[in-house]
Amino acid sequence: MSYSANTPSIQADNEWSPLKAVIVGRAGRACFPAGAPAMIEATMPSEHVHRFKPRSIFPDDIIAKAEAELDFFAAILKAEGIQVYRPKAGIDWLAEEGYTGAMPRDGLMSVGNVLIEACFAWDCRSREIELAYGEVLEELGKDDRVTIVRRPAESFANTLLDGEPSAPWIINESRPAFDVADFMRFGKVIIGQYSHVTNKAGVNYIQSHLPQGYRIEMLEVNDPNAMHIDATILPLREGLMVYHPKKVTEAALRAHKVLADWNLVAYPFIPQGPGPEDPPLYMTSPWLSLNALVLDGERVVVEASDEQTAAFYEELGMQCIRCPFKHVNSIGGSFHCATVDLVRS
Repeated sequence: MSYSANTPSIQADNEWSPLKAVIVGRAGRACFPAGAPAMIEATMPSEHVHRFKPRSIFPDDIIAKAEAELDFFAAILKAEGIQVYRPKAGIDWLAEEGYTGAMPRDGLMSVGNVLIEACFAWDCRSREIELAYGEVLEELGKDDRVTIVRRPAESFANTLLDGEPSAPWIINESRPAFDVADFMRFGKVIIGQYSHVTNKAGVNYIQSHLPQGYRIEMLEVNDPNAMHIDATILPLREGLMVYHPKKVTEAALRAHKVLADWNLVAYPFIPQGPGPEDPPLYMTSPWLSLNALVLDGERVVVEASDEQTAAFYEELGMQCIRCPFKHVNSIGGSFHCATVDLVRS
């Protein structure tokens, strides 16, 4: 192991302290996630809505290249001395009527010595953590200093059918629902957002499982298509954060005491979309430039071809580690999405 044997297998409560252990996802035979039409229309790029049907597979060449990018990313992290856990390889998500195992950040939240499994709003993701990450969770759970909170059976009720939507969101409050990617950790304060996949019952559920002294604060965002906060705010190190100025204001951020004295920097460009030779962004926007993985407050992993973002982060004092990730972007996320930080010192 690359860190002390006395360190618990799960110990993390922010996004920037030195990363010592991490999960990196695998694509498997990835499929477009199938969901209710209202959910798809509320969250996915309009030009690709027609693809989100049951048994709709991502193009084989994109899956193969995304898998290679994830492997390369894992190798980069290992070379930096970070312990890397990987899920089960070769899962046929078509046969499982699922999505992919590439985005573990959506499904697993590390807070202190606790790891919480998400209560996904999307039915097609209901078995994702068990199928891809069950063996990893079993290994981590051998450490009696940690607590792993598995999703309860009663959280599998359908949040689109069993009650009225909780405006302005598609989902209702019939049961807890949340994606972990709707939350960011700032020490004892966790900042989150309500969205089409995260409801109040879900926030209350997380709060009930947090270690003593930790609390959730909900950020006011301006995003009618909200689904995941990790392309809206990016803490680069303690006291410095980049944010998406069209989705959240500086005033809304400073309303949280934990951020009141931070240097808050608006991302100054409109991110460039994919070029004619690039794979489509089927599920996301070019604002994935904010979906980076910080290794230690000095180094950050960014898409290899995104020179504009790398130059900007370097101006802010960061060292950028470049990694090709466009095909992972194509199937739904970037470096933050594709990881779960287990130990930060």
